This record gives sequence, C-alpha cells and structure tokens, in this order.
Amino acid sequence: MLETKNLTKIYKPKKGVPVKAIDGVSLKFPDKGMIFLLGKSGSGKSTLLNLLGGLDKYDDGEIIIKGVSSKSFSQKHFDSYRNTYLGFIFQEYNILEEFTVGANIALALELQNKKATDEAINDILKEVDLEGYGSRKPNELSGGQKQRVAIARALVKNPKIIMADEPTGALDSNTGKQVFDTLKKLSKSKLVIVVSHDRDFASKYADRIIELADGKVLSDTSLCEESYEANDAVGIEFEGNTARIPEGYHLTEEDRIAINEYIDKLKNGLNLDITAKKSGEIKFVPTKQEDIKSEDNSPFKLIKSKLSLKNAFKIGGSGLKYKKFRLVMTVILSCVAFILFGLSDTFGAYNHINTATNSIYDSKINYVSLEKSVKRGEGIDTYWSSNNNKITAKEVENLKKETGIDLAGVWMPLSEDLSFGQQVDDKVQLTEGEFEIYKKSFSGVVEMDENTLSKMGYKLTAGRLPMGDKNEIAISKFISETFVKAGYWDLKTYDKKTGKNVFEKINSCADMVGKKISLMGKEYTVTGIVDTFLDMERYEPLTKTLEENDSADSLINFVLYSEFTYETDRNYTGMLMVGKGGIDSLISKQIKGAPTSNVYVSVFAGERYLSPMVVTKLSNVSAKDIKWIGGAKTQLNDNEIIVSADMLYEYISYEYDEKGEHQIVDTKTLSETKYNMEIFGDEHIEKSDIRVVGYIENSVEDTKVNGLAIMSDKIYDGVFKVYEGEYIGVIGAMPTERQDIKNLVTYCYNEDSDVKYQFQNPVSYELDSIDEMLEMLTKVFLYIGLGFAIFASVMLANFIATSISHKKQEIGILRAIGSRSNDVFRIFFAESFIIAMINFVISAIGVFIATTIINSALRAEVGILITILNFSVRQVALLLVVSIAVAFIASFLPVKKIASKRPIDAIRNR
Repeated sequence: MLETKNLTKIYKPKKGVPVKAIDGVSLKFPDKGMIFLLGKSGSGKSTLLNLLGGLDKYDDGEIIIKGVSSKSFSQKHFDSYRNTYLGFIFQEYNILEEFTVGANIALALELQNKKATDEAINDILKEVDLEGYGSRKPNELSGGQKQRVAIARALVKNPKIIMADEPTGALDSNTGKQVFDTLKKLSKSKLVIVVSHDRDFASKYADRIIELADGKVLSDTSLCEESYEANDAVGIEFEGNTARIPEGYHLTEEDRIAINEYIDKLKNGLNLDITAKKSGEIKFVPTKQEDIKSEDNSPFKLIKSKLSLKNAFKIGGSGLKYKKFRLVMTVILSCVAFILFGLSDTFGAYNHINTATNSIYDSKINYVSLEKSVKRGEGIDTYWSSNNNKITAKEVENLKKETGIDLAGVWMPLSEDLSFGQQVDDKVQLTEGEFEIYKKSFSGVVEMDENTLSKMGYKLTAGRLPMGDKNEIAISKFISETFVKAGYWDLKTYDKKTGKNVFEKINSCADMVGKKISLMGKEYTVTGIVDTFLDMERYEPLTKTLEENDSADSLINFVLYSEFTYETDRNYTGMLMVGKGGIDSLISKQIKGAPTSNVYVSVFAGERYLSPMVVTKLSNVSAKDIKWIGGAKTQLNDNEIIVSADMLYEYISYEYDEKGEHQIVDTKTLSETKYNMEIFGDEHIEKSDIRVVGYIENSVEDTKVNGLAIMSDKIYDGVFKVYEGEYIGVIGAMPTERQDIKNLVTYCYNEDSDVKYQFQNPVSYELDSIDEMLEMLTKVFLYIGLGFAIFASVMLANFIATSISHKKQEIGILRAIGSRSNDVFRIFFAESFIIAMINFVISAIGVFIATTIINSALRAEVGILITILNFSVRQVALLLVVSIAVAFIASFLPVKKIASKRPIDAIRNR
C-alpha cells in the first residue's frame, strides 16, 4: 500500500554545500511484515522514514499511498494521513508528560474522532503488558514501559503502518528484545518499518532489510526460510560492507567479478566473513519488488483530526506551570493594561443618554422638571429655543401618557413675578459671600396635596396643606428660611414715630404658618411648611466669603451657584404651593395671551415707546375692562392696538381727592399719535400708522396684566398664538428604577420632531454644559484605550511565544500522531484563553472598583454631579471580547509560525 518513486530530499544549509539526504529512492512496501532500514549515521535511513511518515517534506519524486500520489498533498493532508494510517514510535518515547498513560493513549483515539473508552484503553495496555498502568504519569515509568506506552498509543487506533525510529536506542538489550518481540507480533497483520542500527536484531526479526548509504539503497534483501546442511556451499552473500562466504566454499571467477563490482559501490572497503551455516538458519535474498502485491482493496480515505477542547485545555493549561514568575508578571501587566483600557472605554464610550441616566440615578434627583424647547431656524442655522415656551394643558396630558409619569403643570403669571421681597427686610445681609442664594420670589406655582407629598418623599414639618378653593399656600422650608433671616412684614404695621416698616422676627420656619404673603394683588395665608430636603451643606460655600481672590475657586462657586439655581428654581423647593384645583382657579382669572419673550416687538413714535410684554387678541379680553378711544370695536384692524395703562405713563396725569389718587389719561393726544411697529417672529411684520384705540386700567382686579397689548386677530394668530399656553413647565416625581429613568431621558433628548421637553435639574445643567467637550474627549480616550489593548496583546503574545518555544517538541509529537495545525492552535488558544479569562475577571472587577472610586472621588472632592465614568454591561462585554480577541491574536501569530514547521523539526526542537 506504500510506495516511493525517485524520492529525493536535499538539505540546504544557510552556509555550505547542499546535501542529498535521499537520492532518487524507489521502493515498494507490502501490506504487512517487518522491514528494517539499516545504515550508518547520515546514511539517510531516518530521513527516509520521516518522508514516508510525512514528518518531513521531500523535494522531488513522489510517495504513493494506496494508489494515491502525495504530490498534491498539503501539510494538513499529511497530518490526516498520519492520523488515519500511521502509528509512530520514537527513540525518545515522545509521550506527553502532563498526561497519564491512559490519556496519552486516549488522545490518539480522540484524534480519529473515536470515543476513548476505559475498556479500549485497558485492552491495548494489556496487549503491551502494562495492564493497570492507565492512571500513572510517565515520570513513574521505566524507559521500557514508556516505549511500550508509545507502542500502545501507536497501536490503539489500529493503524495500517507502524513506523519506529530507533525504538530500542535508549533501552538495554533485554528491554529492547521485548520491544522487538512486540513489534514482530504486530507485523503479522501490519506493515512495521523500523529504523535501527542494530544488525543482530534486524537479522533476527526482519522480514526485509533495506540498507542505505549516502541517501541511496545499498541493498534490499528479503527473508528466505530454507534449511540446508552446514557444509552446503551456497555461494557468497553481500550485506552492507560485508561479504559472507560459507565455510568450505571456494571462490569462482564469477565471485571475484561480483566482489569487485560490489567494492566499486562502496567507499569504506569490504570485510570478508567466513561463517558456518547451521541447519534451518534464516537467510536473506535480494528483494523482488515486482512481486510485491497489495491485498488491501479498501478505498483511500483520510480522517481529519479534531483535538477535544478538554485535552486542548489540559495541554494548554500545563504550559502555565512553566516560568511561573513570567506568567505572574504577564498577568499583572496585562491586567493593568486591561484595567486602563476598561477605564478609558468607560470614558471613551461616552453616551449622553447613558451618562445622563446614571448621573440622575447616582445624584438621587427625585423630581422631573421639564420645559418646552422648540426647533427654530433652517439648515445649518437650526437651533433649539427654550425661552419661555408655554405648555398647554393638552400637552401636559400627552406628556403624562408618553412618559408614564404623573406630571403637573407649573404656572406663572403672564407679566409679573411672584416676588415677596417687600415683606422681608432688604437691609439684612442674608449671606456673607457674593452670591445671594436665599429667595425673595417664587419661581412658579404648583399644586401640592398628600399624594404629591408622598410621591416626592417630602415632609410637612408644620401646619397643614393648603385648600385649593381658598387663598391658602404652602411654602418650602428653604423659602421660609428667608423670613427667619430677614424678618417678616405684614404690609400694614409701621413705626408710629419714624413711619418705617415694622418687621416681625421669625424664630423658626414653623412661625411662618398663619402669616400672609401678598402676591398678584391678593393676600395668601401660609398654612404649611414643606421640607423638600434641599442639601444646604453642599451649597454652604456660596454663603461664605472667599479668603483669597482665587479665580479657580470663583469659577467653581459660579458653577455651583448655577447648579443651585436649577435645584431651587425648577423644583418644589423654590415654588409656591397651592391646593388641588388652585392653579385652575388662577388660570381662569388671567387673560389668555402669549409672552413676547420669543418675538421681538417694537412699537415707537419718535422718542415715545410702547413696550408690550404680553400680546393677546380682542376676543380674549372682557369688553367691560377696555376704555375705548373713539368708540367701541368688535374687531381690530392690523394698524390698531389696545394697551394696558402702565405703558401710557407719558399720557397720564394724576388727580387727588378725598378718595385718594387716580389716573387721568390724555386720550386726545393719544389718539392723535401714530406709531410704527416692527415684529420679528416666524415672519417679519413692519407697519406704520399704528393707532392706540383703547386701554385697560391695571387696577382692574382679575384681569391685571402689566405690559399687555391687544392686536388684530390676524397678527396674533399668525405670530403669537403658537406661544400661548397655561404652563411654563411640568413637574413630577422621578422614577426610581434606572431603566425607567433611561426611558425618560431618551424621550426628553429625542430630537426627531420640532418640539422636545428638556430636563431642568442640576445634573442636566452640568451635563449639557460640557457635552461637546465630553464628545471630543471621547475620541481621545478611544485611542488611549486601543493603545492599552495593543499593549496587553503584545504582553500576552510574548508569553505565548515563549510557551510555544517551550512546547515545540510536544507540538511535533502531536503532529506526528495525527493532529493538524488547527489542533495545535486550539491548544495554545486554550492557554491564552485561560490567561485571558484570568485577565478578564480581574480586569472587570478592577474597572468596576476603579470606576466607583473615581466617580465617588469626583463627587466628593470636586463636587460634580455627573457620573463621568459609566461602567456597564458594555465594558464587561468589551473586556470579554477584547480578551478573547487578544488570546486569539496572541496565539494565532506564533502558532502559525510553528505550525508551518515540519513536524520532525518541532520534535527535534529545531
């Protein structure tokens, strides 16, 4: 089944002359029998065996296996050929030290995709007289026992051919005899090819002896079992450099010629050996290769090896025992690199949504405060404007449905603030520093009931909650502190001697219960104090004077003040709280209109200016409140306007009578004055000849709006209507679950439509302020992270390369018994994988701890509310992926190099 034709192997050293190790050898081998390859050192016998076994590559000629030429074979075909048909036995045993005897044998079976049962292993051990040795390690065996393990490993997969390279070279003669006895027994059903230097063993055990010299076949003889008498002269026999002449035989002229021809083939001379023949002795005669026929008609079929992951990890894991210090240092440095990579990614993977979510969650922001933002402009000039955009009651309902949060509207009078500054002593310095943090006005009106109090986690520290149908209010503990510090004036009590206001001392927040605060022309009774748990300790630096004029500290305090403003103005903390239904009552008493904050409006006549703060149309105003000039109207033209009296100060004079002061408007002059008007909104309107056709007295209760202008329906609907609405924002309780917060954040930062609802809290303020900078730094840290990943790869690759160098011989052994380069890669990938997983676990834990420490330090020491480093499943997954990728790369490149080597070079550790 095995044949060579003109087989040639040339070694080409880097220096020196090329050497023909095998020179045009043509041999044909039978299906079974024991064949010895003899010859001196350097004759080419081991090289021929390695070529026959595919452990080395030939340069010319061909090897034919079961009628199939190997000329087109790649290395993987030779690997499969060894796995399918060959069993190798080496002089140095070449069994794997980290495996037990049984595991060494099982490995050969598993490479053939067969199950290695205990029964099969015990049977083969019994066959080589090693029954019961399956659980022993190779270091517990003698040399002969190791060689028999190697034979068992070769035999267990029932190969067609067994190749043995100096199988007794390291054994004593008695043990060597046992090995050859075993091989002889195997040769009855298999082809056994043995490379040996022992001529006596060859004479005793061989069925055929092929002797080589200088890479050529010197002689090829086969066994001929014939009996003859001792003195029978059968003629001269040649073997190697010896000519054997039977006792009593006389040389003929033909013998002389034959001897001379044989001497011509030799270089080292000829020895004459006169030997007495015994009756029945075995003799060898020239082999007739043409008579060799193969009786095996089975088809040529290769079995691809597949090393199990279990064995791959076992062999790979054993490499970790080698150079332990180097391993520890590799793991430490790799872990440091991976941790730095992970930390870089926690920053480099900056995502506004995730960062906002984590920052809100970590900062324990317990409220949702949103304001409306509208997309304006076109193309590259597009921008988002959130300047006093009003929210309608319908939009509030939609927001509640879309976010799943019970949101309530925040109301603010159209043209006046909610100041109570006149009721506190403005001569009292509330803080030592440059920032005035204590409020003297409310930032909006919200409703407060028991349900809201509970959801927000607030506490009623004094009094009770207000009733919505009465002029009652609740204020926060923070607002009441202003009165504690600056006193309270009831707007009625004066010092009789000086005529100055008399301020009542407020000793505690609870003292404000029952006090009246004047707002929007009415007096409201404080019924309760609500503690919103404002962290005043955080903002204490704002109340102090800086000891030194440090610009850095000033900047930090400025940022802190901006944060404080968001925390108090957009929260219940700084708002006026009314009872359930209280806001609806206030809305019903206010004129419906739109602020001019989003639209530029200029109405002027020379040096005279009208300054509208609120615009509405005629149908939104009660006719009884209008003082007409030139007759009442049911509709205004585009050049007609009605204004509130506060804008007509240039036309007003005052009269006094027993009822007090009252205004007199010069309607004649007013009617004669013609104004120019310019409006810049979504459209540009420019008109002249504008006349004031009426005015509204600001003293009229329930319709009091300072800076009110009534324009034509066409102008109002075309420019201002889009800005009308009941609320300046919405407020509610923040979800407690991180995913719910993320859903809300995602909704609020969605820019797919022309309207979005932006967060109003300290976290969103800080994050939105530095978002662009974080986006830029993301790219920087991405490259930093890649650098650390590459460094970790180099460290691991270096260790694996060292391990591969250490395991080079094992790789050769595995290749010899039939494993492919894929199996070799699997081994070293397993080794890299083990290290990579150690790195991964340590690094993931390290990144988590480092992230937590850094974020905590930034919050505690620097005071920022943003969770800069976001450790998430992404980092764990990325560390895992990168670890595996690094293990793959670190294994692939060195293994690719070693796998390209000839198996025999790896075995010999070259």
